[in-house]
Amino acid sequence: MTALPSDIHNAPPTEDHRSRTAARRREAMHRRLLESAMLVFAEKGVDASVIDDVISTAGVSRGTFYKYFKSNRDLMVAANEELGRELLTLVLNRVSGLDDPAERLALGVRLFIETALAFPLFARFTRSAGMASVGPRSLLLDYLPGHIQDGIEQGRFFDLPQEVSLDLISGGVLFYIARSSESSVDPEHGRHVVAALLRSLGLSDAEAWRLADREVAPMELPENSLLRRSSLRYRPQGDSGEDAQ
Repeated sequence: MTALPSDIHNAPPTEDHRSRTAARRREAMHRRLLESAMLVFAEKGVDASVIDDVISTAGVSRGTFYKYFKSNRDLMVAANEELGRELLTLVLNRVSGLDDPAERLALGVRLFIETALAFPLFARFTRSAGMASVGPRSLLLDYLPGHIQDGIEQGRFFDLPQEVSLDLISGGVLFYIARSSESSVDPEHGRHVVAALLRSLGLSDAEAWRLADREVAPMELPENSLLRRSSLRYRPQGDSGEDAQ
């Protein structure tokens, strides 16, 4: 048998191994910047924040920041999209077995609202993101249109232009979340918001309230999700951190 070279165990890592390691490091840094963006923007808002705020929170250099993002605005959009993808996946898993588009829409909106109440960081970040929360590739615009169209085709909703329905729902939900980020709100208020939105789409008072008033189990966020990881680091200004998620 041919003897192996004596230094075989000291051979340098393969190119494939180095590539995987570098990719993992890039992904970890990207996610750390997204977490830091949520923390900074939630407290200071997007327009009042500067890149130095983000790099200080992330513990990175300015050069590292620019390897991943061109501006704070680009970072905010990326964080909003990542958060939206996470929550959309969880919402779709919860509504996938429901045939009624009105029920799917009601449950999805309730889950969005209840998550904002359960995670103050989410509420404050959504408030700071403003209209970016309903821009292209956002959670609301990814989730709502198909259910609205199904509701129209099945005669459950008024045949309104889709933009009108989207404005009604997005505006009501975002205003409610903004309110909840500033002060304590009665949990019942969120149910009334959902019932009002369903009535505006064409449901009767009784049916709108029946769907809006159902008990909703909270979404279980994975431990490695952006929202859960960021919330573990979140310390609202003036708070000791004892109640952080």
